[in-house]
Amino acid sequence: MYWIDHHRLCDEIRRQSEYLTTALARVRSGTPVLDCPGWSAADLAVHLHAGFTWAAGLLDSGSVDFRPPHVFLRDIPDDEMDLDAPWPAYVDVLTRAHTKSPVGVRIAERNMEPLDRAAAVLLDALESGGPDRPVWTCLGEQRSRFWGAWGAMEASIHRLDAEAMLGVTPTLDRDVSEQLVGFFLAIVTEPASVAFFDPQITRLRTSGERILVRALDSGGGPGEWLLHLRPAGPVLLEPGSARPDVTVEAPGEILLPLLKRRVAPTAPGIRVTGDGDVLLDYLTHVFS
Repeated sequence: MYWIDHHRLCDEIRRQSEYLTTALARVRSGTPVLDCPGWSAADLAVHLHAGFTWAAGLLDSGSVDFRPPHVFLRDIPDDEMDLDAPWPAYVDVLTRAHTKSPVGVRIAERNMEPLDRAAAVLLDALESGGPDRPVWTCLGEQRSRFWGAWGAMEASIHRLDAEAMLGVTPTLDRDVSEQLVGFFLAIVTEPASVAFFDPQITRLRTSGERILVRALDSGGGPGEWLLHLRPAGPVLLEPGSARPDVTVEAPGEILLPLLKRRVAPTAPGIRVTGDGDVLLDYLTHVFS
């Protein structure tokens, strides 16, 4: 799952964070975020600050126990948060509360220094501790390499969101994006991760359909993944072990935004063969 070096992923967090903070500083704070319904540019910036602060806090805590994001943010008391709410609802409430905090107000005024600082603190935690530092994760070994990949994915996808508000269509790093395709699909197929997805994931078609995801011009990773939609939940099969119902192919830098619903299956560079409805049902129900 982790075939790209941990420190290269850290470099990608640094690079993408610089792009996204530069873009967010140029966007009017009330501008709607196209692919995050109900959120403004200010909400997106505050969400990123909260996410980076959470990951850094977990890494520095030295604990492998789950702790929710608001624990690491100032000015957000426990009684404002509903820990039993579905994860997307929790994140929305957290974002609204954080927007009203002193840090959130600064960010809403397009002062990106707190967001730059949060990214720097996360990078320090990831780089100083290395890839094998024990920490809570929702997937695989409880090691910090998870948060390197998570941070690269979060920064990359939200960079797309930020620059889309400026009418810019940036290109992601093909190799890193291919790595993150595999990382994201591993999260989708991890039962413990379901709690961190929209509840719609439970209504995903699960009649045994198979989706083959293929990265064209693979940069050295696995290159393809076979997703099996079982009643018990999706799993990854060995590519070639079964015939897919639908195949989706694209260069890695487009494939990741497709799976994260930032581009449509009909976008240039994407080729879908077989039962396209299976892919559309998947994309409709699986997002985080």
